[in-house]
Amino acid sequence: MTTEYNDELHEYRMDGIVIPGVTSILQAAGLYNEDFFTEQSRTRGNYVHKAVLYYLQDDLDEDSIPDEYRGYIEAFKRFMAEADCKPHLEMCEVPLFSEVWRVGGTPDIPCLLNGQESLIDIKSGAETETCGIQLAAYALLHPIPSVKRYGLYLKATGKYKLIPYTDRNDIKIFKAALSLYHWRQERGLL
Repeated sequence: MTTEYNDELHEYRMDGIVIPGVTSILQAAGLYNEDFFTEQSRTRGNYVHKAVLYYLQDDLDEDSIPDEYRGYIEAFKRFMAEADCKPHLEMCEVPLFSEVWRVGGTPDIPCLLNGQESLIDIKSGAETETCGIQLAAYALLHPIPSVKRYGLYLKATGKYKLIPYTDRNDIKIFKAALSLYHWRQERGLL
């Protein structure tokens, strides 16, 4: 199986065939509402994700951080100083694929958190109802079974909130959404 990811198009391919990403599946199922996303929030989210990755790689130019994003980065730095978190740097922001489920996704921070394999999803906006489902999808793609799932909500104030997601139904909901997505796609209904 050959896999590729086009970041500009946010497009996953397996053996040359486009497959859906986790976000596309959640959107198609009506579980991911983009109505409250603005261009500003998208820009902030993209910037914060990249800055966090550069920070983890010890390659962040602190002087280049715009003032409006500085608090989010400070919140992440505070989290890293206070938490027992050891990121798997080779896996951070790396696209994953499932041949079985025909889906792709890009987890933010696979890591050891408090000694347990975990996935952390970075959020720079409001808490969402679907973060647990999104993380369950990434866990489905993750090579290590039974990972713990967390949303790390970074605030402009420099504070953060780490939320564990433990609902076992999250994976069932994602698999149902994925099955519906493929069913609709095969019938030309997407």
